Amino acid sequence: MVSSLAHADATPLFKKLVGSWQGAGDLVLEDGTREQLSCRGYYGLKSEGNGLSIVSLCSSPTRKFELRSLVTETATGVAGQWEERTFHATGDVSGSASGTTMNLNFSGTIEGTISIALTGQTHSVNVSAAGAGIKGISISLTRG
Repeated sequence: MVSSLAHADATPLFKKLVGSWQGAGDLVLEDGTREQLSCRGYYGLKSEGNGLSIVSLCSSPTRKFELRSLVTETATGVAGQWEERTFHATGDVSGSASGTTMNLNFSGTIEGTISIALTGQTHSVNVSAAGAGIKGISISLTRG
């Protein structure tokens, strides 16, 4: 019963993202080379619905990524931490979430931006980054 009440207060976008997702996209390296990505994503509610755990597992022909993040809704937006386990990179994340979009800035070992846009049963994730040889990532995920 407590669990139901906690989820009732969750940020609407967080609630819509909860579950398993899968899809594909492109990885763009700093030298302009493009590689096909295959990804799985998992979202779960935390902190009585005000937090969202994000796990993204992606692979290309030459790279693997395991990104984990926990973001929490605050009075001024969204804030949290991220960790990329393959490259042992960590840092902070902050930004905003409203309606069907989340726009985040991340800093630390790698810096950049992430935008997540939800449309029905599909959502897109676009990353612009500096560091680790990566320029950007663009993926489209559907419920898995």
